[in-house]
Amino acid sequence: MDEASVRAALHDVTYSKGGSLLDAGDIGEVLVEGDAAIVVLRREVMPREQLARIHRHLTERLPDATVELRTANQVYRGGAGWGTGRHVIAVVGGKGGVGKSTIAVNLALTLTAMGLRTGLLDADLSAPDIPHMLGVHMVDPAAPARVPGGMTPVHASPRELHRGVGWSLFSSAPLLPSRRISPQHAYGLELISVGFVIPERLPPAITGRVFVSALLRYLLFGVAWRADVLVIDAPPGTGEEIQIMAGELPLTGAIFVTTPQDLAQMDAERTLTYLQDHGVPVIGLVQNMAAMTCPHCEREIDMFASSTRLAEAGVSLLGRIPFDTRLAITADRGRPLVLGDPRGPVAYEFAKIGAAVRRWIDKGAAPT
Repeated sequence: MDEASVRAALHDVTYSKGGSLLDAGDIGEVLVEGDAAIVVLRREVMPREQLARIHRHLTERLPDATVELRTANQVYRGGAGWGTGRHVIAVVGGKGGVGKSTIAVNLALTLTAMGLRTGLLDADLSAPDIPHMLGVHMVDPAAPARVPGGMTPVHASPRELHRGVGWSLFSSAPLLPSRRISPQHAYGLELISVGFVIPERLPPAITGRVFVSALLRYLLFGVAWRADVLVIDAPPGTGEEIQIMAGELPLTGAIFVTTPQDLAQMDAERTLTYLQDHGVPVIGLVQNMAAMTCPHCEREIDMFASSTRLAEAGVSLLGRIPFDTRLAITADRGRPLVLGDPRGPVAYEFAKIGAAVRRWIDKGAAPT
């Protein structure tokens, strides 16, 4: 495969009822590296159906090729956008403090235990806590390591610590596979977070829609992910990150995390409306801190009054995570609870949630 063969294939793409889908002026840069082909189209945006048609045509004409299509505001690799048979699932919640990051981490580890190649993208840009929860810390090899016991130091130069590990957010050139950054690894998970390049004591200064958009797209498409399922830990609310994810990233689906009470579900309902308006399928709801077991009589105690807002909106319940102080303790120690107590009630509930997510994926990622 070379540039000429890719360009020749592009000239043959037609609409379903005939007629050329692309003019000569629509085809910009074509990059080829091994079996990877990147095609830059001179369009601001194209309907996904047209991108899918072009992608399908190229993969039929060039059966050994891995094809990426780019417009000014889109990246398409087949399937739902991230690649054929690959899925991007956002873990969202309307209100902060409901345990969304804890759910994302333990769910990603559960999917890994089920045999799915899984990645975890920390997209909570204002509070990138995932590295700490998985015990992975960036350290300068020239300085004494200040990493808590049992956690994994990831060595990086001072330049990498403060500017990103070769991150090129505003380069106009598409990244060939050999130039993409590699994710970190923890407990079998692939992992990327801005927390790797911002010391824990410093506040992130990631503002402005253009910068946030460039960063999120870079972390999705500029990383050499091998995962088939990518779990995104999204920030709460309907701010810029959620707006960009819903509008610009190829989300296969979303999982809501709330506590049971009405206030949390009211805020989640706002996020639900936004995702539905942008055509993002909703997989279901995880209720966190749903109940606790009395240590004296072992009776289950509801922590909050229960709300039916999301159920009435058609969101199915995937599971109820009980209140367990060990979830917070193990997160602080960098070893999540599904690993520390894999046969306990919390791990059991995550197994149910993971099985529901896998069934949803296997059914063709149809919304519930």
